[in-house]
Amino acid sequence: VYPSQMWLDGVYMAEPFHARYAATFQKEQEANQAFNKIIVQFDLIEKYNRDPKTGLYYHGWDESKNEKWANKTTGLSQHFWSRGMGWYGMALVDVLDYLPKNHAGRPKLIHYLNQYAEAIVKVQDKTGTWYQVLDQGNRQGNYLEATGTAMFVYTLAKGTNKGYLPKKYKNNAIKGYQGMLDQFIQVDENGIVNLTKCCSV
Repeated sequence: VYPSQMWLDGVYMAEPFHARYAATFQKEQEANQAFNKIIVQFDLIEKYNRDPKTGLYYHGWDESKNEKWANKTTGLSQHFWSRGMGWYGMALVDVLDYLPKNHAGRPKLIHYLNQYAEAIVKVQDKTGTWYQVLDQGNRQGNYLEATGTAMFVYTLAKGTNKGYLPKKYKNNAIKGYQGMLDQFIQVDENGIVNLTKCCSV
């Protein structure tokens, strides 16, 4: 239903499962072909969705440029959406769990992850959390958003714990986690813990 389109969250929905399936069930040659296809998906996102100025990623790209949200020149959506970028970061660190250490694409994915981390920490709010529209913190209607923040914390923490990212990014993960506790967590009268300020769609 989405011909000619690539979405950041779509990479997460497919590729960590794809990588795990290949590593678990496929023989070496067949698995390697699957891993090569997975790397291509990331290559295409890096080529088309990444903004070279900020290092942030537009959520969607339409090669046909026909979608109403697509820029008629670039085919890109308008904004850098925190949850979209959150899905993409998790896709990078989760695929690396299954990509063989000797696969030629592995250093490339780690490089993409490092570029990604550098970009997201630049737009991290002083609270430790991230805005819904990442680069427009002062825009009316924009707000600090929980799900994107959670995914950035996951990506930075896992990336540093696994040694893909420099240890300095652990501080950003810890700051983000504390920000989640301070900004988004509410406990009701029954002791139920709620995560608030989640973008619904």
